[in-house]
Amino acid sequence: MRTLLLGGAGFIGLHLARRLAADGHQVCIVDDFSRARHDHDLTAVCEHPAVTVISADLTSPDAWAGLEHGWDQVYLLAAVVGVRNVERDPARVIRVNTLTVMHLLDWIRPVEDGRVFFASTSEVYAGGVEAGVVGIPTSENVPLMISDIAAPRFAYATSKLLGEAALLHGATAKLFDLVIGRFHNVYGPRMGSDHVIPEMLMRAMNGEEPFAVPGADQYRAFCYIDDAVEAVLQLMQSPKASRRIVHIGTDTETTKIVDLATLVLEATGHVATVHAEPAPSGSVSRRWPDLSLLRRLTGYEPKVSLAEGVIRTRDWYRASMRLTNRRKSIAFYYGNGHLDRLAEYRTVVLQPDFYSARDLIHLRQRGVRTLAYLSLSEDQGPPAPWQRDDRNPDWGGHFVHVDHPGWVENILNQADTALAMGFDGLFLDTLNVELTYPQDVPHLLALISDLRRTVGSAYILANRGFGMLPDLAELVNGVLFESFSVRWIGDGYAPWPQDVLEHHAQIAEGLAELDLDLYALDYADSDGLAAFATRRAEQFGMEVFISDRALSRL
Repeated sequence: MRTLLLGGAGFIGLHLARRLAADGHQVCIVDDFSRARHDHDLTAVCEHPAVTVISADLTSPDAWAGLEHGWDQVYLLAAVVGVRNVERDPARVIRVNTLTVMHLLDWIRPVEDGRVFFASTSEVYAGGVEAGVVGIPTSENVPLMISDIAAPRFAYATSKLLGEAALLHGATAKLFDLVIGRFHNVYGPRMGSDHVIPEMLMRAMNGEEPFAVPGADQYRAFCYIDDAVEAVLQLMQSPKASRRIVHIGTDTETTKIVDLATLVLEATGHVATVHAEPAPSGSVSRRWPDLSLLRRLTGYEPKVSLAEGVIRTRDWYRASMRLTNRRKSIAFYYGNGHLDRLAEYRTVVLQPDFYSARDLIHLRQRGVRTLAYLSLSEDQGPPAPWQRDDRNPDWGGHFVHVDHPGWVENILNQADTALAMGFDGLFLDTLNVELTYPQDVPHLLALISDLRRTVGSAYILANRGFGMLPDLAELVNGVLFESFSVRWIGDGYAPWPQDVLEHHAQIAEGLAELDLDLYALDYADSDGLAAFATRRAEQFGMEVFISDRALSRL
């Protein structure tokens, strides 16, 4: 069978891809890799001879125009998921999840493309559970209810509810086959940290004391990923499942969250005091699917107990944490090539012109997060109306009028191009305009705000930008302190004078109070200078990278 997995590099998608390839399917994974976890699992699946990979933004019509037809099965799993992502930018959730569905409806050709599977969620009826109008365990025919349309958390449920309706009516109008699966608390290896089980496991393995348990008195029925994948495959093979909405999960055991915490602590061997905390806002008190319809259609029965699933998940996260801890943190490299050396780092900052989309996929499959260099207040390009007469004396680039509409458009276009290539985020350079044109500070902050809206949840690392703090901290994921301990002095490298080091220390202490990733970049030409810079960065809790001034060294 030829199978198309839209969003196939995500949690459920990659487990499904692995199973389909093992069962003899020819699998094509399409993903923008904005949320896909970079690890050996992704690499192994993508290297399978039956698997091909396409990097594409499924919210763009151009991405669909380039997709061939003739699939036996099409799985639509692509979506913005995760409570933190949903609450951070609910408008983006609705936009991305809805556009992906609508583009699929425009693209699908019933004669050429086979059965479609749409990944929905139990959240579509969560409001009804809390309002007391939906029973427990819950079947597919209950009323669907959004209790507060303005609540950010319900943006995800709203987008999936719209997706269900659009695909059901679209299937009737265009005469294609469809199955809708509503997933219920699926968990397992490689699902990130935005889910109660892996999040608890990582906190336990990191020795948290006391051990916080939000929503300790709530109940869930947890479904291990292998069981969920088996249910999906059986539904896709069942003629009786055509145009049905079917719950996918486990109904053989429900678990109180405080008991889950006890299970996690036992699995990790961590002894801690359990501290019950209030549940996250909007979280339902109980979720338990009725799987009667799934059983009638397929004969499905869940096989993996919660205790066994937690142990399997623990083993994966424990191994993943060991691999991550062995890798170096970050590199800034403005040359080209050296993909194997770059793969030694968790994050690399690169010049976009020096790498291809294929190079970026290769690094992503090796577990590397790639950030594209972007200068926000200096322009190395040809003459343009936004350029000032003054130039940077070190590098020769023109300073710019940051608020010039042409410059703003240019920057946003560069960001779009970098992400479309496959970069995971952006590195924003030349942000210290308070030293050159302090009147541009609010304009630069507005430009970064525009960038954040443009790139959504993509990672943004800012270079310095101290004149824009604390506002900048709301827009970026991390801050780099370039030349934290060592400086270039014209013909070599040397430590900063003591008064400057003390001033930098004060800034670093302020940065440590912000919820940001912190990095230091220093330049050195001797082991002694490199050791000094490393010790000092670690003293202030910053990951450090040491290179030459041209950043040509790994």
